[in-house]
Amino acid sequence: MSEDDRHNRQVLGHWIESQRARPQFRAAPSAGLSVSKVMRPLAKKHGAGRSALSLERVWPEIMGPRWSKISTPVRFLGGRSGRTLIISAPGPAAALILAQSGPIIARLNAHLGPSHVTRIKVVQSRMTAPVRSQPKRGLAPRQEAALQDSLSTVKNERLKQALEAMGRNVISKGS
Repeated sequence: MSEDDRHNRQVLGHWIESQRARPQFRAAPSAGLSVSKVMRPLAKKHGAGRSALSLERVWPEIMGPRWSKISTPVRFLGGRSGRTLIISAPGPAAALILAQSGPIIARLNAHLGPSHVTRIKVVQSRMTAPVRSQPKRGLAPRQEAALQDSLSTVKNERLKQALEAMGRNVISKGS
């Protein structure tokens, strides 16, 4: 590249820079963005306030001990004139919770503020059966003797304990 070419490129570059338009006007960031930057850390520290998830802390007080175990708040719907709280509950309990909606709404509004919730909607969820485990039984004396006899040749104590625990588990499940 010759000296003239280099000089011409510099002159062309200066001319292009001088002919460029002013930078694009950028609007100020929205107030909501600034507020959310401040409120998000506060909400994490002190609780989210009026969200459905924040109700989980006080859900037993609102629903009572019976219904709080099987129901959960899902979300709020609606606007300024009152919101609808969607609650998830298993089949038959959904109808019974809906029948008690008056006192539930009163307790919700006592917690969230006057006329925050105007109605509740109950969505049926699956019923979950409690898991019942069989009581653990010890090994029969004959099984215990067979297990100890098979572990007598193991020298490492930690390995022996692990194998014994595994053997007890396998034998007790088989019987």
